[in-house]
Amino acid sequence: MARGTGTPVEMPRVRRAVFLVQNGMRRMREGPGTAEGLQHALQRRPGNMKKGDVMVPGIIGGIGPESTIDYYRLLIARFRERTGGADYPPVLVNSIDMTAMLALVAAGNLDALAAYLAAETDRLNAAGADFVVMASNTPHIVFDEVRRRARVPMLSIVEETAGHALSQGYTKLGLFGTRFTMQGGFYQAAFEEAGIAIVTPSAEEQEFIHEKYMGEFVKGIFRDEVKSALVATAGRMRADSGIEGLILGGTELPLVLGPADLPGMGVLNTTAIHVEAMIDRMLSHNA
Repeated sequence: MARGTGTPVEMPRVRRAVFLVQNGMRRMREGPGTAEGLQHALQRRPGNMKKGDVMVPGIIGGIGPESTIDYYRLLIARFRERTGGADYPPVLVNSIDMTAMLALVAAGNLDALAAYLAAETDRLNAAGADFVVMASNTPHIVFDEVRRRARVPMLSIVEETAGHALSQGYTKLGLFGTRFTMQGGFYQAAFEEAGIAIVTPSAEEQEFIHEKYMGEFVKGIFRDEVKSALVATAGRMRADSGIEGLILGGTELPLVLGPADLPGMGVLNTTAIHVEAMIDRMLSHNA
């Protein structure tokens, strides 16, 4: 379904199939990376897991804290909905230093950022995680390198959102997020591969969104006047650029905006999309 109308759209099947196959092959290449990781993966692979076992997700969180709480609550709720509500899933959370991470991003020290995040995935691997997610869009600026270094498979919020957008028939979407996300190019690259154009706000609007994101949203401050400004920006982008929907490319943004705020426009909640992919992976051995 596209453009927030609820109307199914016939997809370009070849393009969609190619993208999904490429995405699936990329996931298959997410090797454990070490002998220890391989041994753990073999122990946890479907043939060695009992019926009813659940793969254990690891979350790199704290980036920021409010969205990590949202991830955890949504993961528990959706897991219980999808499995009948009897059980609570195992979840590992590694809450890291957001200030240190953002300092590396701001300095453009991407190699150090990748090393830092890969080390944090190792902590989750050592604790028993079967796969890892980063509960934030911004650090996905180095996702490919972190995945290469990691000893455990990883799920990308950007790749999952691109796949979801393609399945819904979108061809042009707006992007909100931190300055690093809007200007980093990693969303544009993933969506271009899926044949979807990305439109970002004006330079002035990007500065406003980034300032409110870093100064308020990550601190749990959500004000109605800021929401109104974001809604106005999305409306302008729809009128000027013809966007069909808006990617909430920051995991605090769903705490500010939702479908009710943008009637007639598709709203892609990247947190919710990521969480559904996590549950798919958690239950994959029972497929």
